[in-house]
Amino acid sequence: MSVPRVFRTGGSPPARALQAVVVEGFTTRLAFGVVIFAMPLYARQLGMSLAEIGVLVALKPLVELIVKPIMGWTVDRWGARRGYLTAVTVRLVASILLFTAATPASLYLVRLVQGAASAARDPASISVVAGSGTRKLGRAFSISFGAKDLGAVSAGALGGLLLALSGNDFRLLWGFVGAISLVPVLVVWRWVPRPEPRPEDPPAPEEPVAVRLVKDPPPGRSRPDPELRVFRDGRLRLLCALGLLAGMTAHMTHGLFPVLAAEVAGLSPGQIGAIYSASVLVLLIVGPLAGLAADRFGAMPLTGARTLANTLSSLLYLVFPTAAGLLSGRLVDVAGRAAFRPPWGSLLAQAARRAGPRAGRVVATLDTALSVGEALGPVIAALLWDVWGLAAFLLVRAGLGVATELVVSRRLRHTVL
Repeated sequence: MSVPRVFRTGGSPPARALQAVVVEGFTTRLAFGVVIFAMPLYARQLGMSLAEIGVLVALKPLVELIVKPIMGWTVDRWGARRGYLTAVTVRLVASILLFTAATPASLYLVRLVQGAASAARDPASISVVAGSGTRKLGRAFSISFGAKDLGAVSAGALGGLLLALSGNDFRLLWGFVGAISLVPVLVVWRWVPRPEPRPEDPPAPEEPVAVRLVKDPPPGRSRPDPELRVFRDGRLRLLCALGLLAGMTAHMTHGLFPVLAAEVAGLSPGQIGAIYSASVLVLLIVGPLAGLAADRFGAMPLTGARTLANTLSSLLYLVFPTAAGLLSGRLVDVAGRAAFRPPWGSLLAQAARRAGPRAGRVVATLDTALSVGEALGPVIAALLWDVWGLAAFLLVRAGLGVATELVVSRRLRHTVL
């Protein structure tokens, strides 16, 4: 298989930076996926209840909502390379802490550190791609997301195999995770170039003290925070709304699909696993095609792919509650997700390039909007299903998808970013 042209630039620093994002994404998701697979089993071994395990799983997205905005400021102040190194190093620390996790409290601590690392990684990696100067943003993000998907797919099978071969020896598994987690640190350190020093401005003439006092803010008042300007820009507000609504409607079935398949369609665990396997193939095929389309036709035409897929899949789940209907709905759902991510990454990178010194904060704010939606989606879905039934849950999801397309995506396509 030939190397995509976006990565073949003679080993130049920008190309190496893009390669670092791909390798880091694969190895990080591989190690993290093994932990996701094994952590609930390890928690049960420690005697934790299902409710306690549920809290353990929920800690990561909650921490991400807090850390991502802070990471945007850090990227602007330290640079994308240093922020990226910090993220992968924190991930390595979390992997090492697994060896000390012998109580529920220590396992919660590990999960908190993992959430902080995940939150720090996304704004930094997007800033690295934006700063690489590549014009093929769609392909760059489709390849990086594809590498992450491949790592995630491999993780579950690898984790199960290692536990089976070791006789459920979790310390051996944690050792493997620690070794893999060292690779991203080395790759980012070696391949992501240091930022070029900015030319120093000539020294300004000395001003009288009275003039300097007038320029300084009054006591007790600070200068306006540049991050607040994100919400004063109508284009960026539309992107925030798109991320929030698209993430929310997509994740309304996140975690609930196995329950939907088992209780409504009566599918066995093996049949559900087969649907997930088919979904992975869709991710690996549609993602690169979406990247090519985003580069050729622009990111805007694909901004509504995820919400339209959410609407169609909801109707398929509702009208055809059979194995074929669940499979079709899931494939449409995953195809929309795969088609959305490369243009979404492209839009964030374009916004970062236009933001100048506020690039990190802009990316972090937009990505946090997506994370808020993804955190709210499962909660809203469970509430709707539990109180008003399955039909209400799916119809609300379909209606939100249509509203997102009509109110946000259509307006965004007429807005030049």
